[in-house]
Amino acid sequence: MSTVDPPPDLVLEVDITHSSLDKLSIFAVVGVPEVWRYDGERVRMLALAGDSYVEREQSLAFPALQSAHLVELLAASQQMPHTAWLRHVRAWAQMQLGANH
Repeated sequence: MSTVDPPPDLVLEVDITHSSLDKLSIFAVVGVPEVWRYDGERVRMLALAGDSYVEREQSLAFPALQSAHLVELLAASQQMPHTAWLRHVRAWAQMQLGANH
C-alpha cells in the first residue's frame, strides 16, 4: 500500500481582489495536471505541459467544458436565484452529455 497520495486532478483558484502568490510552480512540482484560475471576469484553464502550464480553452478533466462556458455559468449565478441557477447548470450539463453521446 502506498503512503503517498496522488495529486488532485484539478485545482480551482479564485482570486478576485488581487493576484496571489504564483503557485503554479508548486502545483507543477506536485504534478497537478490542470489548474483553473478565476479573476472575477474570466476563467483561465491551464494544463501541465512538462514543468509549466499552458493555457487551454477546453478542460482536461471535463472535456465538454470550455472556459467561456464557465464564465457564462458564473455570470448567470449572479442573476438568478440559487435553486434556479442549479437547475440551469444541471440542464446545461445534461445537454452537453446528450450532445457528446
